[in-house]
Amino acid sequence: MEKKEDNTLMKARSYRGVLAEGYRLYNGNFRKLFKASWLMALVYAACCGALGTLTAIKVPELTVALMRQLTAGQGILMDTVKDYALSFLAIVGLLLLAIVTMSMASATILNKLKEHKLTGTITTPPHWLTTQPDLMWRSVKGCFLTLLVTVLPLVLYVGLLAVADVVSPQFTVRHLMTTVGFFLLLAVIVALLSLPLMHVLMKYVMEAPCGYWRTLASNYGCGMRHWGGLFLVFFLSTLLVVLAGLVVTLPANILTYANQQAHQGLLIGDALNMPSYMTVLTFGTCAFCSYLEFYVSQVTLVHNYYIYGSIETKEHEKNSIH
Repeated sequence: MEKKEDNTLMKARSYRGVLAEGYRLYNGNFRKLFKASWLMALVYAACCGALGTLTAIKVPELTVALMRQLTAGQGILMDTVKDYALSFLAIVGLLLLAIVTMSMASATILNKLKEHKLTGTITTPPHWLTTQPDLMWRSVKGCFLTLLVTVLPLVLYVGLLAVADVVSPQFTVRHLMTTVGFFLLLAVIVALLSLPLMHVLMKYVMEAPCGYWRTLASNYGCGMRHWGGLFLVFFLSTLLVVLAGLVVTLPANILTYANQQAHQGLLIGDALNMPSYMTVLTFGTCAFCSYLEFYVSQVTLVHNYYIYGSIETKEHEKNSIH
């Protein structure tokens, strides 16, 4: 009973307590979480394999074309967008599909976390295919709406640059350092202001009290009040995942780099010098590494689960006092 009380969700914790308890829960119940999620994780890995293969082949072509157009003083648009529109759309489509399948795979783990929230324990799934359609839909919807809120300012900025490039040719080239510097500054500000969305997303998925936008309006301020804790948990958890992910995805990164160098050389007249099975090997390696990386990344999900519980508890105690 004491162990169960220690890992209960609704308990005020420091960021250290959140990180430690999240790791213990994930590590102690990994086999159960794996059994609940392995199939959707496999679908996600296949999408990442296709995305990694297409990116390794097409991104060098697109990069060279953009550099040639910028060097010629023609701006960042039109010819390059037209020539590589199909490849660009395919990459974007696979990226969106990877986000959808990742959200659905994470939903199977969220389902077990909801069980833990209610009972204090995680049970072994009764079979090797555990799905919760409603939770999967909320996970996908919440993920995309959160992503939309986060990237919308950056998309609007890039759109303004595109309009400026059309109205005033070579605008981007003439002010390249300024536009890039402002974009990076805007990205940092957006990232910092987006941290409370971690709490909003978890509350929306775990509690389902209302629609996403109402959850955002009523809980963003709560997330801002606990911005420091969210930042520490997110930063340290992400740092851990990135370091472990670099090791796990090293074979895929090496193959991707080799593909990019070979295809980039092909564009300037060099021989490809790649074996015929390289495409299949790239797909298999990217898919396998993405499968492992998915389970590494879910540590962040469990940490977000515990910081959500800690914030809810602190807010409840605060309101009880008043």
